[in-house]
Amino acid sequence: MSFEQLGIDEDFNGFLKEEGIKEANEVQQKVIPQIINGNSTLCLAQTGTGKTLAFALPISELIKREEDKNGPQSSKSTPIAVIIAPTKELSVQIHNVFKKISHHARLRIRNLVGGQRNKATKSLNDQSYEVLIATPNKLLQSLRKKEISFSNLKYIVFDEADTLFDMGFKKDIEGIVKFVEYEQTDIHFFSATLPASVEEYLMEKFKKKELTKVGFKDNHKVQKKIDTYNIFASVKEKMSITLAFLQKTANGRGIIFANQKNQVDELATFLDENFKNLKYKKLHGDMDQKSRLANHKSFVDGKSQILIATDVAARGIDIKDLKWIFNWNLPKNAEFYLHRCGRVARAGRAGAVYNIVTGYDSKMIGFINEAIKEQSNFDLELIAKDIKDVKKKAKKPVKKQKAKRVKITKRSQR
Repeated sequence: MSFEQLGIDEDFNGFLKEEGIKEANEVQQKVIPQIINGNSTLCLAQTGTGKTLAFALPISELIKREEDKNGPQSSKSTPIAVIIAPTKELSVQIHNVFKKISHHARLRIRNLVGGQRNKATKSLNDQSYEVLIATPNKLLQSLRKKEISFSNLKYIVFDEADTLFDMGFKKDIEGIVKFVEYEQTDIHFFSATLPASVEEYLMEKFKKKELTKVGFKDNHKVQKKIDTYNIFASVKEKMSITLAFLQKTANGRGIIFANQKNQVDELATFLDENFKNLKYKKLHGDMDQKSRLANHKSFVDGKSQILIATDVAARGIDIKDLKWIFNWNLPKNAEFYLHRCGRVARAGRAGAVYNIVTGYDSKMIGFINEAIKEQSNFDLELIAKDIKDVKKKAKKPVKKQKAKRVKITKRSQR
């Protein structure tokens, strides 16, 4: 189905042509009409299925329709649409999508994230713009300081809703919502995964908006199979396995995920010592704003082969040529395993995930497998549950390992 059939004006055809997009996919076909028709929505669709365009295009279309009637708004610091993202990296990615659209739609786009200098934040007071992409805490601060007003707000989007409404962001979001005029504002939630408790909370909290749920969990798979390779090892063997993986198995660009910031730094030092010419970047929450965004941009732009990161990169990284994910640790949150895996095999492409599994992962394996089963449109293999075997195998050298119930690459058995 074409975007014009969904209500998107031909003015956006230039953008679609530049992006090589010929027609709307399943998610966009179902979500765009809901937004165009003024229905608040709760969209559940896996990563890599075009969710950003599913809200960016119709919101841009609706803003242009209003401007065609009444002209561009002149009020300063009063956005018509606000998109809230949990991380700076995802905020930047969404901002880039809207900027590309704005070249054809002539919209004014601004970004507001933590770590910006006060001068940059205050400059928003002196500007008129239609779309603001922001992280929760920074937006709430600006609303309380009256640097930004929701007086003209008509559309608000919460991207990665499961993360936004967990314990880390829930208070910020509840604070932001107090500034929203429900009668004049459409509210939209997008997420790849959503625990039942969060969904119930959203339906109750925003029952005035009568959210239309658009789900794809039980529909046909839109991704190719993600090949999963589980490598049993002891903690002491993890660095030697990483070395063997990068020397013999890793093909193309990928992300190495670790759970802790110090582990990211440790892996970076390890790469410096063993791969002198390897171009890599690292990403974690303790990095300053300038370095964090610069490293993110470098990797997205293809200037680096490998990214070493904590789960701040589990969302907001959309790279067409990403081939593999290497989980140096299994994540502490089962949902983050799905989001990590979702960095590859996006938009129908193939990808591979490699997991180092130690005896310490016994409890998390069960949670991850349950998450995989619940998220039925992720074509992932389960991780072996027999942790007794894992502990036994962890005492043996990597090259002697045999696993009946998991896949290990031939190269990793050398």
